[in-house]
Amino acid sequence: MKNLDDLMMTQNDIEHSLRATAARQAQRRVERRLAESLAVATHLANGSALVMWLGEGHEANNFEALVTWVGSTLKQLKLDANRYAIPLLLAELERTLWAWEDQTWQ
Repeated sequence: MKNLDDLMMTQNDIEHSLRATAARQAQRRVERRLAESLAVATHLANGSALVMWLGEGHEANNFEALVTWVGSTLKQLKLDANRYAIPLLLAELERTLWAWEDQTWQ
C-alpha cells in the first residue's frame, strides 16, 4: 500500500509540475506578444544597444531584452499580462528609455 501511495504522490507531483510549466510557458508567450506590441509602438531598433539597459545582459538583441523587461516590469508593477497592460507598460518603457538617454548625455 505504501508503494501505491508513493506512486500516487509522484504522479500528483508530476502533474502539478506539468501544469506549472504550462502556465509559465503561457505567461512567457503573452509577455513576448506584449513586447512585440511595444516594439512596434516605439520603433524598437535592431541591434543590441539596449540589452544591458532593458535586459539582464544575456539577451542576444534589443527585442529579447524587451521581453525580459516586460516580464520583470509586469511583476514589479503587479500587472496582469494582458492587453490592458500595454498603455502602462508603454509609459514605463518611455520613462525607462528617457532615463537612459538622460544618463547617456551627461
